[in-house]
Amino acid sequence: MIAQLIREKIKISDITKGVVASRPKQMYAWPGITRAANGDIIVAASERKFHVCPYGRQVIMRSKDNGASWSLPQEVYNSELDDRDSNLVTLKDGTLVLSWFTSNAFEMYPLKYKDFKDFKGRTARVSEQMRRELLGPWMLKSRDNGENWDPAPLRMPVGMHVSPTQLSDGSLFSIGWTNMFENEAEKLLCGYHSYDAGESWSKSVTFDCPQKDGKPILNENHVLEVAPGKLIAMFRKCGDFLYQAFSDDYGKTWTTPQQTKIWGYPPHLLKLSDGRILCVFSHRRTPYSIRGVLSADNGKTWDIDNIFTLYEWTDELDMGYPVSQEVAPGEILTVFYCSRRDEATPNTPEPWKTSSAQEGILSIRYRIR
Repeated sequence: MIAQLIREKIKISDITKGVVASRPKQMYAWPGITRAANGDIIVAASERKFHVCPYGRQVIMRSKDNGASWSLPQEVYNSELDDRDSNLVTLKDGTLVLSWFTSNAFEMYPLKYKDFKDFKGRTARVSEQMRRELLGPWMLKSRDNGENWDPAPLRMPVGMHVSPTQLSDGSLFSIGWTNMFENEAEKLLCGYHSYDAGESWSKSVTFDCPQKDGKPILNENHVLEVAPGKLIAMFRKCGDFLYQAFSDDYGKTWTTPQQTKIWGYPPHLLKLSDGRILCVFSHRRTPYSIRGVLSADNGKTWDIDNIFTLYEWTDELDMGYPVSQEVAPGEILTVFYCSRRDEATPNTPEPWKTSSAQEGILSIRYRIR
């Protein structure tokens, strides 16, 4: 039955657009999504002023009505550096895990922001000790559905985009670059397991991944367990097609990542209640859009003849990073970001582009036939 449906032209119905978080002259980006143990839908994002800046902080928004309405952003974590990219996962015991990585990339932009006084002052305060203590991927736990959070985060060895993932054996698994913030160190694409809910990690695999300019060509990724021990990993390659790899042993060994025919980045995978796999991704070229594609065979093949568009813009802008949750059988909520904050010209009196189109963390709710 599933195979028969996948061969038919995909139809999207009951489309409802919404806004999860938006404030004037503020940017929200790189969201994560999960359903908490109490049934609430939680979305996390990095709230900030520009795409690269020292003001990034981790916030969450909560919906008690399956995404129809949202609370105001609640700050969860805010370091002296840039806390960016967000992921949420609800563990089997109900613990909510927020993860992100902290960056100092804004230090590389002093000339661009030389007249932006508060930005320059923030950069001047960064010390080598702060870099040692704050840079890298992190995770933070809540045991009451995100109302309160542990006082201090746990370090993760790697993490990029939607990471970590909890597997059916209870372990956490995360893929990312080693030595991500070490300029002179070798960078590898590796997978790590934790068997104690993130307290400690061990390297499981180094991916067979070519490099360019000393860095792996693949980066932001998502891992989905489609059956016990059987995993798909989908990877971003900037300005190119998505890559994917498979594991049959809970992520201890992997096939060599292969290019798919899905153009866009980065990916997010979701197994639907009807057994199909949904991959949503950003189409970051004209027409800028949020798109989706389905697989009826656990990712072995994708119905690329029926890639569908969920949201589209008429201009070129900073956007994307969709993530999805099936909020009811056959009903999907996908959230993503959109910003016209222009980081290239922050010294102008109005360092953002004006537009009547909504910015922030946006959502679309729909059904797929």
